[in-house]
Amino acid sequence: MEVKKKITLQSVFWRFSICLFGLTAASLLACWIMIFFLPQTGEILPANYSENMLEDNREEIENAKTVTDELIPDGCSYGVFQTDGTYLYGNMNEKNQNKMWNEYARGSSGNPNMGYLKYFQRKEEVCIAAYRLKAEFVNPLLRKWLPGFPETVLILILLIFLIGIVLLSRKFGNIVGRELKSVKQVTEKVRLKDLEFEKPDTRIREVDEVMESLEKMREALEASLKAQWKMEEARRQQIGALIHDIKTPLTVIRGNAQLMQEAESAEEARECEEYILQETGRIEEYIQILQRMLQSEEGSQFQKEKVDVRQTAEAFAASAKMLAEANHQNLEVVISSIPDYIKSNRQLLLRAWENLLSNALEYTPAGGDICISIKEESGKLLFAIEDSGLGFTEEGIRRGTQQFYQGDKSRNSRNHYGVGLFMVDSFVKHQGGRLTLENSPRTKGALVRLEINM
Repeated sequence: MEVKKKITLQSVFWRFSICLFGLTAASLLACWIMIFFLPQTGEILPANYSENMLEDNREEIENAKTVTDELIPDGCSYGVFQTDGTYLYGNMNEKNQNKMWNEYARGSSGNPNMGYLKYFQRKEEVCIAAYRLKAEFVNPLLRKWLPGFPETVLILILLIFLIGIVLLSRKFGNIVGRELKSVKQVTEKVRLKDLEFEKPDTRIREVDEVMESLEKMREALEASLKAQWKMEEARRQQIGALIHDIKTPLTVIRGNAQLMQEAESAEEARECEEYILQETGRIEEYIQILQRMLQSEEGSQFQKEKVDVRQTAEAFAASAKMLAEANHQNLEVVISSIPDYIKSNRQLLLRAWENLLSNALEYTPAGGDICISIKEESGKLLFAIEDSGLGFTEEGIRRGTQQFYQGDKSRNSRNHYGVGLFMVDSFVKHQGGRLTLENSPRTKGALVRLEINM
């Protein structure tokens, strides 16, 4: 297919200007041709036609017994007066009779506004004829209905010029309009999220650049929507998996409740009760996971407040030590050189730290080591946690903060649904910080660093 050459808006403007200049020149040329050449065809009377005819008929007008209309050219008015100014006859209207006589008395030859005058001396009478120096049509009908040859030519040329302007404007308006229509169609498709379309071919370079930007926007939006759709699908799958998993402890609870009714001894009843409590705890864990899923979506909206960092860190450290002792793990918490207060959200900050601690507790074996450091570094509040578990795989380091990611086989369990690190990462980003995953060269396990702006 032939590739159309691109033009610029400036070239469109210059083309319009050149066409407009050509139209103006053509109109002026047509005007000049009509004014100077049409009279030679014999269809146009010269401007001094009436004046010459009056002079040619002077002798007849002065000597005729009565001045008739045949002696006066068409378009001229005349009147015959007595020598004392009394109007006798003619085709002058009453308004002009005294006016013309006064001009005669003053010896005036007239002017362009009122018309020029010719005087004819008759026996005891004066004939006054008024005429205009204006080219007229030979055809009486045209002479009657049209203003005059020059005026008619100017009006005709002006009409042609205006029609040309309209046609030129429509032509160039259509050129630009087609391009803008393509832009509108593309933006409308993007607005409606209808992204299955090809970039329209455009002739104007600036419009094509806009189309390129819209194409990039379409690709980015398409990628974003696909990622969102995948996340929604993963969310549905995870919720479905949780619902399926909840059925198991419910079945166990139901079965043990029935056994309790049939128990023949208190020992059997206590055993069933322990199973029921155990499975109830599992259901609570699943509910907490669902809550974290919702919190990860809502975490982007929070109110910042003045947070007492030292008090928060010490409370967290005390809670962490109890959890580590319960899991028979060794925990070291170092709090050093931290600011008194920062602008953040205490609840979300604690939740982020607790998520990282929960991961470390889960993946560190009994008797293993967990090290936590909370300090100020380069104007940021740094929380670093190391464990002596199996650490991250390369894929885990790369994708560990994605919601519902469970692909890291070295750090995966039946109670892990890929929500914790995603929630922490969402909070950190909205706080203007960074979450990094790596492996600790000291403990050979995982090392997670959480930095937030103070």
